Amino acid sequence: MYDKLLHAGFGDDDARDLATTVISTLEGAEVTAQVHRSEEPLRAAGRQLARLVGSYEAGVAERRDEARS
Repeated sequence: MYDKLLHAGFGDDDARDLATTVISTLEGAEVTAQVHRSEEPLRAAGRQLARLVGSYEAGVAERRDEARS
């Protein structure tokens, strides 16, 4: 996860923190899904993680555009 984020243009600190957040969130959602015998915790985590990563991606793209100017 960390390496993929780096290759996508994330800075080292952001890539490390985001990778940790994604993995920790999914692990917690998996346990919750097992306890409740429901896929919904995983789906909810996935939706929110997509929003989180998307917000970072927008910032990465913006910084790339600024660097090119």
